[in-house]
Amino acid sequence: MTEAPELPDLSPDDCHPRAAAALADPFFWSLTDETAPFGNETAHETLTAFRDFRDEHPKKSPIELLDALLERWEVGNAGWDAVDAAEVEALGEEDEYGLLTRDEAILALAFSQIVVEGRLDPEVRRRALLALARQALPALLSAYEGRALERALRIDRMRGILSARWD
Repeated sequence: MTEAPELPDLSPDDCHPRAAAALADPFFWSLTDETAPFGNETAHETLTAFRDFRDEHPKKSPIELLDALLERWEVGNAGWDAVDAAEVEALGEEDEYGLLTRDEAILALAFSQIVVEGRLDPEVRRRALLALARQALPALLSAYEGRALERALRIDRMRGILSARWD
């Protein structure tokens, strides 16, 4: 039997002060709640990779990291601008895993940058807001079954945080 991967450290006590102030809702800090930005394995790997990336490349664009992660995971790096319900449904029918993994990764990357640096790259913000628009579609919310309303409310809260000034 294999051991579960170790979860990254994530705490408002050990992050950028701007992140601690802005991310007041406890769900932002959950590593196990699937409705939260860090509540899945993709997000855990993204957070850990972003911390390492920043140590090694303090000035590089986080999009370079995203591109590398998607390539390593063999996930297509397309469809970022799709938000129309029919277009998103078609993307999901073609590659549901890729669609969901891209959205999980960009949301985790956006919140990782806020947590680590207290700022947010404009292109990361743009893609993350588009991911939230997709995630708010009824077809994607339905996957949360009894927690769909909770997920929708958290998407709104995440959208508010990402829309704030982070430069």
